[in-house]
Order: sequence, then C-alpha cells, then structure tokens
Amino acid sequence: MFEKEEEKLLEWKKKYGTVEIPHDIDDYIRSGIRKGKKTTRPPFWRIGMVAASILLIIFLTTIRVSPAFANYVSTIPGMERIVELIRHNKGIMSAVENDYLQEVGITKENDGVSLTIDAIIVDETQMLVFYTIESENNHSTINLSNIKLTSHSGEKLGEYGMTYGSHSEVKKGEKVSGELKVTYPHGMMIPEKFNLETGMNLNEVDVINGLYFPIEVDTQKFSSITKEVFIDKAVEAGGQSIYFEKMEIHPTRIALFLEYDESNTHDIFRFDDIALEDEKGNRWTSDGGSSIDDNKIVMYFESNYFSEPQQLDLVFSSFTALSKDELEVVMDLENESFIKAPSDERLKKVWLEDGEKDVKGIYFQIEVDPKDHNYFFSLFDNNIVDASGTIHEYNTRTYSYIDGTNMFEQGMILDTDKMDSPITLKITEYPARITEQVKVKIK
Repeated sequence: MFEKEEEKLLEWKKKYGTVEIPHDIDDYIRSGIRKGKKTTRPPFWRIGMVAASILLIIFLTTIRVSPAFANYVSTIPGMERIVELIRHNKGIMSAVENDYLQEVGITKENDGVSLTIDAIIVDETQMLVFYTIESENNHSTINLSNIKLTSHSGEKLGEYGMTYGSHSEVKKGEKVSGELKVTYPHGMMIPEKFNLETGMNLNEVDVINGLYFPIEVDTQKFSSITKEVFIDKAVEAGGQSIYFEKMEIHPTRIALFLEYDESNTHDIFRFDDIALEDEKGNRWTSDGGSSIDDNKIVMYFESNYFSEPQQLDLVFSSFTALSKDELEVVMDLENESFIKAPSDERLKKVWLEDGEKDVKGIYFQIEVDPKDHNYFFSLFDNNIVDASGTIHEYNTRTYSYIDGTNMFEQGMILDTDKMDSPITLKITEYPARITEQVKVKIK
C-alpha cells in the first residue's frame, strides 16, 4: 500500500537532488539584502526556484514519508507544492498527516492568469489558505492584492490579520504556490460558508480585481477541541520575573500566555531560542507570531496537538532586553548626533538624507550581534516628539546590513524640515541580551 506514492516522492528526491546549488549562495543572499534599502511595505517574502529546491531536498532527505502523508501527496492536486510551504513547520505537517486539511480546488482565470485555491486548514486561531498561480506570460512579480473575507451573505468577517508572500520572476506556464495566513482574535471563527475575494498584482501594478471564491468549510473535519494546559509558574532570568500562565494547544499552533512583572528593571523584547521540548528531545519552536497588551504577551509555537508528548518543558537561554531607564533616545538633527542614547554605545551614528520623497528622512547605524544578521527589526516607536512637543508619525522604514560588519542601518522616511531639533524617540526593540539557561516544567 502507498508504494506508488513513495516511488513518486523518491523520484522527486532524485530530480531535485540534481539541482545545482551555487557554492556562494550565501553571498547572493547577503548581496540581495544589501542592494538598496529595504522599505517596509507589505511583507512580501520572495522565494526563488533554487530556494524551493533546497527546501524540497531537505524535506525528502530528513523526513520519513508516512502512508497518510503519501496518500495526501498523491490525491490532492498541487500537494507537492504545499509540502514546500509547510515542511519547516512540524505542527502543520503533523496536522496534514492526520487528515486535518480540506481540499478546495476552485480556479478562477482573468487576463491570462489563473488562481487556484488548492486547500485550507482552519482552527480557532487561524486559517491557512494554500493557492497556486499560473500565467500565460512572464512576470517580474505576482502577488495577491485587495483581499477580503465576507460571509455567505456578503458581510465582512470582523477584524482579522493577513500575511502572504510575493512571487518573483514567474515564467510563462510555471506554477507557483503560496500560503495566505489569516489570523483572528479569540472568539472569532471562520463561518461554515464564506467568500474569499482577491485581486492580482502583476509587476507591482494592480491589474486583476474581483476574483470570488465561495468556500464551504468542512466543520466536521475541523471540529478538534482546544486543549488547555495550566502552567501557573513564575521564573526569574537575569533579574527579570516572567510569569507563565497557560498554554492553549490548537491543531495548527500553540498559544502560550505569559506576563512580565511590572517591577522588572528591563523591558523584554524578544526570546532568541524559546521552545517546547519533550522527553525525547523533540522541539516545537516559536513561529514568530505574538500579540502584546501592556505586559501581557501571547506567543505562538508550532503545534504538538497530534503528538501528545508524555513530558513537556519550556526552555530558553537568552532574550533581548534593555533597562527601562534607557528606552528614551534624544537626537540632535542639526549636528547629526545623539544627545541621549543607551550606555552600551551600540548606537553608532545618526544622519539625515535629503532628496527624493522615498529617501528623505533620518538614518542611523547600530551594532548587532552576529546571531542578528538578516533579522530585520524596528528599533523605534512610530511616533517622534520634536522640541516643540509636536508628534510626527512615520510609517515607512528602510533596512540594510553593511557587508563584513555587525552594523545594521535603519532609516525613518519622513519630512525632517518640519521638525524642531532635538527630537525624542522611544526604543521598542534593541539587540542587547540577557543570557541564562531556563527550564519550566509544563507536564
């Protein structure tokens, strides 16, 4: 049973095993990051064919194909491309292996481009929509645009967040696949019948609008009950108290509820290596998602819903943090210098750029640790207070690294002519670290 499916996977392994991966691929990646300055328009991640090949090679050489998964690969159109999207997330892989994926298979065509909704996964925290695009022409970029979710009767489905990617250098007749992630607040659920409406952006121009996909959710398939595990433990790391309240385990991800003590001397920004670990050493890592309400945090992890380990610990060894007394930075725009900055002197310089609208603004350089390379973060809050007390808001930032150094450059795009110097900014993330091995027993 499933011999044909496994033969097909081995055939893919052989095919992708012949892909030549440049020995200097790291240089390509670094130079791509360095070229120009990266502007924080919607977060479109671009994955080339070489990168996709690497992912599939890793998947086929490190994961034993189970009969259930082989069955999915053989029966759902486009499933091999979905594998490339989810193989890095062991929780989603486990969900698929346990029949927690619904085939949709609806295709719409417009202006020589077809969009197929291949499949969906739904639970109480998010919906994953897997899609495939194929075009009759070459395009430098293709991505979804103007996405809306409405009820069967046409009403908007409340507040929700979306993340999705962009596809670059798409060739005629080539099939490219992506994942649309829809996250929603506690208490909101995707209804049994809903409409997904989207447009298509071709070569960075909105060309196609109003593609409607009526989707009916298999509520019986997605009827899994959330598992709740109470932790109720506080730990101290680097003199900072962190209280872990509980975990909610959903089929697609785990929500960890924690709270930072108000009396802490430091603001905690980000954990470097926080993970859930079972008795066999298996780890479920953070998927990067979180929500923040003052000192209360909800962090999201890969799910072990279908694994049910006998023992489970929460582990971490370092996190970024900064003294609350040093969160305020004051800049002298006339002399392009810092009047007040963190005492570790990571902030190296500040300068102004004039000229075009998308370049004009305030730029600064900060020294980061090697582990932060290629991690793009926003150092300051969006609001800047000038000497007159006027608040100036900016929404566009640029990011870049200087090759061969630990220097990270960031720019805030706004009209500095309207600002009275000096200006005051608040740090919202910083690369200083507290290091300490911590293990919290969950069960």
